[in-house]
Amino acid sequence: MNVITLKHGWYPDDINSKLNFDEYGTPTKTDEVLLVGVPCTEELQLIKALEQFRRTVYINLEHPCTLYGGDNHIGLSPIQQQTLFTEVYTICPYTADWFNALNLGTKMVAMPYMHNLSYNTITDYEKAHTVAYSGLVHHEEIASYIRTMSSYNYIFTTIPAYNRVHTVDRLATHINIPNLDKWKVLAKTKMSVIQNNLYLTPEQIENVRQLPSWESNRAFSHLDEGLLPQLKSRTVESALCKSLLLVKKDPWNVMEYWFEPEKDFIYFENCADLADKIEEISTHYDKYQHIVDNAYNKVINFYNTKYIFERIKKGQQIL
Repeated sequence: MNVITLKHGWYPDDINSKLNFDEYGTPTKTDEVLLVGVPCTEELQLIKALEQFRRTVYINLEHPCTLYGGDNHIGLSPIQQQTLFTEVYTICPYTADWFNALNLGTKMVAMPYMHNLSYNTITDYEKAHTVAYSGLVHHEEIASYIRTMSSYNYIFTTIPAYNRVHTVDRLATHINIPNLDKWKVLAKTKMSVIQNNLYLTPEQIENVRQLPSWESNRAFSHLDEGLLPQLKSRTVESALCKSLLLVKKDPWNVMEYWFEPEKDFIYFENCADLADKIEEISTHYDKYQHIVDNAYNKVINFYNTKYIFERIKKGQQIL
């Protein structure tokens, strides 16, 4: 199977650039190709070249993002972008179910976010920090978690230029740091706050309403509130760094497709509950070490590029 990875150009140190599917591809002539990265749906020359392959597999690590963006810059609708390929592996299980029900000739398969095992060298640091949040701040709800964290020995890594809400920018401990440096910081932190939601603008909401049978996609069940689920890369990043996953409970809880609550991670309900959980876990951290180890082992054994490439090459479900 050939492998083609195209990196995002707009996002500094794009997480896709840290994946290594190319290492597992076969350079000899084959009629199968695996494509990674949103730009694969935007390059006309590449799209034309797909005609020579019997099997074209696309990894979409953006869903449901690419469904609310409208037509891309070469005029392909969100649906057409997926039907370029014979198979699409997506991080959104709700979108997989919905798309397959549309019966458009492209098979969509749910997959977890994955990681490159060659970066598994940063897990044995002393836990110098209590709690971390890594990511952008697109809603005041996320800002409220960061304010709650700030009462502790916390880490907050972000890229302020990409934040929609700036009320907690001043609380950032690390700005614009490369992913490898971010992972080293996470590896020194007892627990990481995880939220798996997207917050839509009115224009993005309207774009969703243009999709065929959009109401049938469970990911859009709270569209009127501008709220969508999306499994974030911070889940496997934090697990790989042996930082306990402290996950915000939401209407979907997409985490549960790949991780088990109380076994691989801990839920929190709101800011008061978050504060209680931080206090409890930081005080009795040894009691939760088995949860940290469970999530870590799951990522090491299954949610990594090598394992997932082998499943895709064989046309198998991701377990």
